Amino acid sequence: MDETKMVVEALMKVGPRFTDISRATGIPISTVRYILLKRLPKLGLSVRASINYGALGLQRYLVEFESSYPPSYISRLLDLMGETMYLDYYTYLMKMKKFIAIFAVPPYYQNSFENFIGMLKSLGLINDYEIRRLLYMRPLPFMTEFFDFFRGVWKQDWVERRKPRELTEEIESPNLRAEITKVGLMILAELQKNPIPLKLNQIANKLNVSRQTISKHFLRIRKLINSFTIFWYPHMNPELIASPILVKTKAEGHIRQFMLSIPFAHAEFRTDSGEYFIMLMVPSMGIYNTIKLITESIDLIEIDFHSMEYSGKFALQHNLYKDGKWINAFSAGLEKLVEIVQTKNSSGFRGIV
Repeated sequence: MDETKMVVEALMKVGPRFTDISRATGIPISTVRYILLKRLPKLGLSVRASINYGALGLQRYLVEFESSYPPSYISRLLDLMGETMYLDYYTYLMKMKKFIAIFAVPPYYQNSFENFIGMLKSLGLINDYEIRRLLYMRPLPFMTEFFDFFRGVWKQDWVERRKPRELTEEIESPNLRAEITKVGLMILAELQKNPIPLKLNQIANKLNVSRQTISKHFLRIRKLINSFTIFWYPHMNPELIASPILVKTKAEGHIRQFMLSIPFAHAEFRTDSGEYFIMLMVPSMGIYNTIKLITESIDLIEIDFHSMEYSGKFALQHNLYKDGKWINAFSAGLEKLVEIVQTKNSSGFRGIV
């Protein structure tokens, strides 16, 4: 078996520590280190950590909205929210001409959050919108059997060989008595940005705390990571090689099983109103066969291409955790938005971001 494939499969089982992967595969640590630090990036592959937001006392909400402003303008506004207002992810859907945004919010601030979104409409920044609670959101395991680790491309015979990923849906319920610390949240944020190399002394140096402090918090924090997985995104001219697609359909078991059988599917989420979303990064060579298979096999609500330019994924906002609790960031955030609206000009958010 290809050593790169073995390392990727072991990483998804035991995590990204070089010694653990070497022990699980029999591959020398030096080779594991080379594969993770050099080989995977050359193939357009990166490691991602999936955080259990519910265990942190956070509830994720999906917001779909339209705006009369250009996507570039709203994207810069959302980037600001990704730093100060619990925004976890957003992207612009090019066919429907709307944004979707996912916030991870303490549930006791739900009313403030909904009022905040309503004020965005009152200020004229967004038009029609919908808010739904997410039951879960997570990245999917990488299907190594369909990827050519020598050439860095997906194999094109996947339609005949496809099989479902056996993944149980796990609801992410917020724990309102979560035992978390500021340092622990800072560690999680660093692991979201880059889980490799997973060395405590490097994390300590980056956070400017002692290694002993990191070690004290790490074992508890490690339990808050649901999984590690791999994401494919070609780094050279991605728009010529891959097409990011979002599929929205009904939350029915047979539909989910079908979508999970597509190897390019990399993330899924489900709302409490019976909608199922799945995100795919499809190689351009296979775009026709993929869309053909989807449209012939399931009842779609929507299928759209999301923007590579107007998208953002943010690390855990530990700056919003103060004095042992999550703060209500929406009042201050609204004041900032009013300031932005009052000072907006033809060049966008000059001086704001």
